Amino acid sequence: MPASRPSGPRTAVNEPLLRAAERELKAALVEQERPIAGMFVEPSAAGDAALDRAVHAVCREAHSLDARAEELLIALKQAWSMLATTRARHLGDRDADVLREFVTATIEVFFEPRDAKPDSR
Repeated sequence: MPASRPSGPRTAVNEPLLRAAERELKAALVEQERPIAGMFVEPSAAGDAALDRAVHAVCREAHSLDARAEELLIALKQAWSMLATTRARHLGDRDADVLREFVTATIEVFFEPRDAKPDSR
């Protein structure tokens, strides 16, 4: 018996947001310390800073596109999936932890009051 799908409208992918999320995530992932032979590597300050920059860039793009939070999360999930090879090469065992931290930080930044965000121009 086929799995049932929820009825009702589904949120479509916001293509510009997806492209921005993929670009920013990829740039942040390549800044991560590479695990050697599957060994765990602690996050570096440079890697954390790169992820923070990506969070803010993706949120700025989402706001500029007037994207809803669910559109942002869908774009993040798809971009994360598209970067599987890069994630494996740069994150190793930290993959799930980095995703969780990235999504949490993105939600927090997305919902910050606009006047509380630093001007990045």
